Amino acid sequence: MLNRSVTMLMLLAALCAGAAAQDSQGSQAKGGPQAGQQWTQDGQSGAALPEMVVEAQNRVRQTIEKSNFALTLDAATVDSLHTAMDELALALSPVSGLQPHLNNLEPLRSEQPPHLWLPEFPAVPVATFYLEEPEGHQIQQWQLTITDFRGSPCRTYTGSGKPPRMLQWDGRTDQGLIMQVGYPYSYVLTTTDKGTNTYNHAGESFRLPALDYRRQGDRVLEIAGGELFSRRESALTARGSDWLVRAADEIRRHPYSPVRVVATAETLALAERRAELVAFHLADSMILPRGQIETESVQKPDLRAELDGFVAVVIEHAD
Repeated sequence: MLNRSVTMLMLLAALCAGAAAQDSQGSQAKGGPQAGQQWTQDGQSGAALPEMVVEAQNRVRQTIEKSNFALTLDAATVDSLHTAMDELALALSPVSGLQPHLNNLEPLRSEQPPHLWLPEFPAVPVATFYLEEPEGHQIQQWQLTITDFRGSPCRTYTGSGKPPRMLQWDGRTDQGLIMQVGYPYSYVLTTTDKGTNTYNHAGESFRLPALDYRRQGDRVLEIAGGELFSRRESALTARGSDWLVRAADEIRRHPYSPVRVVATAETLALAERRAELVAFHLADSMILPRGQIETESVQKPDLRAELDGFVAVVIEHAD
């Protein structure tokens, strides 16, 4: 009886061992846990899962169409194209030749206040005439003639009927030339009444020591030689220094404009010395290099000796 019980236990153990081995092989075949791995129940962590790699392709095709850009250029179009920098540079100062100062377009700044106590340059109109109708006469025609130092007519105004109460002269001759500073000028008013009687009224002579006028976009400050220098010399007088100081005040109003000094005298040597002296004086007043002020000398042998020439300070492209 005992032997039979032992035999049954041994048979049962063998069957259990075979079932366990078959279970292990089945788990390995089905991807189950390997040695040392355990199955987990619902809600538990630590499950051992095999790594998975998923590969895929995503193909996207984009089509970009570029339109043709065509720009037809001609001379007029090319000249009109400019950048902001070009516009800024062109607004500073027009080009007037290869001047040394065009490489430095800094404004002419100065701490010096304007000399308002000095006399201003006379400007246009240079003279105002007040024409009065003679009492007891009915004027049919009138004529105002302005004469130069030789007594020759240089500007003539005419009209019919009653003359105007006021007439202004712009300083120009009938040919469009500007009057000359320092020279004496006079005028004659001629009236004719209905009875063909003619009346002449001569006026007093007058002269201008200096003049401020415009010429083809330039501003010209013209000063008589007798106002600047000793007679037939290039030495600057005290009054002449005041005129040049006042000229420097006007030059500062145009910080980007080139400056040129033109001296006219009976001899070329005198004109050259005077032009150089004025240029140095202006450069010193405005703290500028002497090379930034151009000079020009003009000889005029037919000048009257007592008038002693004149000097023009030209502020170019002032408009």
